[in-house]
Amino acid sequence: MNKFFSMMFACLCIHTAVSCSPNKEVLQPEEPGNPSVPGTGGTDWSNVGIEYDDGTNIVFHVKIAIDKEGFDMRDMDFFKSKLKTQWDQINERFNGLDKTNKLKRNYIFVPDLEDIILYNHNDNAQDPSSSHWEVPDHHNNRIDRSKFQCLVVYDFAVQAGEKGGGFGDSDGVGNILVINPSESNIGKFYDHFAESANTVAAITHEMGHFRGVVDTYLCRVSAGNNPVSGQAFEPEAGNMNNPYPALPDCAWSDYEMRVINANGAKKEFRMIYKTMRDYFPDEVEFNVTQGGTKVENCKLNFYKIEGGKVKTPFVKTYDFTGGTLRKGGHELFWYNDWVQWPWTYYDIMLVEAINTQTGAKGYSFLPAYEVHNKGIKDKVEDKISGKSIFSRTIDIKNP
Repeated sequence: MNKFFSMMFACLCIHTAVSCSPNKEVLQPEEPGNPSVPGTGGTDWSNVGIEYDDGTNIVFHVKIAIDKEGFDMRDMDFFKSKLKTQWDQINERFNGLDKTNKLKRNYIFVPDLEDIILYNHNDNAQDPSSSHWEVPDHHNNRIDRSKFQCLVVYDFAVQAGEKGGGFGDSDGVGNILVINPSESNIGKFYDHFAESANTVAAITHEMGHFRGVVDTYLCRVSAGNNPVSGQAFEPEAGNMNNPYPALPDCAWSDYEMRVINANGAKKEFRMIYKTMRDYFPDEVEFNVTQGGTKVENCKLNFYKIEGGKVKTPFVKTYDFTGGTLRKGGHELFWYNDWVQWPWTYYDIMLVEAINTQTGAKGYSFLPAYEVHNKGIKDKVEDKISGKSIFSRTIDIKNP
């Protein structure tokens, strides 16, 4: 079963004023009077093709869809005006989250405001609550796949059974759903353009998925949900952990930017999972010590974590000697064929190290994104010629 990357649109108040990342080139019109395309800094990108990358800018054309129920509560001028402003803000936030100037390109998302798709709640008669996800199927002739790599579906009038939102994939076209997080406003107009809706932050987060980055918040574990060691784990700070703070307080992590840089302007079906698989370290090495000395006789138990809870019993176990164990990265993290089913990996595991002579134990959380960070650095940034090896030392505390 595919992983599904979703983000609930929590109603947290954020400030949507944005600023440019330092040293990024400010986009200017090619010549005075050139027609402006929304969200592009004034330059006309309307004629650039798919996977456009000129060495400075990467451009994506974004198809927009709106539920007819919500559309009928306003008019086209309202939506065009609001969408233009919102996508200006999304462009600035996406690039402005680069606080350390590590993104290799400016990212430009150009919404198509001249041919907005109107979809119906009952497009899927058998399951109307999923009609918004099926816009690429029901309105396929409106999405030119030689131009568009991303579809953003807005739901302004929530119907029974509709909630949440997130990111999907339709043959390489990213499918982002923007919807009210609950059914409390059924039949009413939910304003995704209001600052309190946090839609700019939410869509920017989903654009991270569109460029291949995983949700790191899935790795969060509370002490109460860890019956094995009683320890908590907080994932690294970043836009894929908590995207809602105001721009000065939110940023892409180095890992997130490595993934974005690696994928560039690429269009590929299931790119999130293929990026994880293709740039994962070749091997993962564990060194077990106690009091600074290697433990001669060891056992490592690996516990999967689902829904923020450590699950027992362990899913993998290895006995070894000499204090060092090295396993294939895919063999360790994937629980099915990683070539055929690249999405079948553990987001995070808890590793239990045991001195089999004394029974003393030590623990370490091992999130896939942290291991992946090493692989993508080695294989994309540094382009090493040998194997990429992630190393982790687990120290068993003396009784």
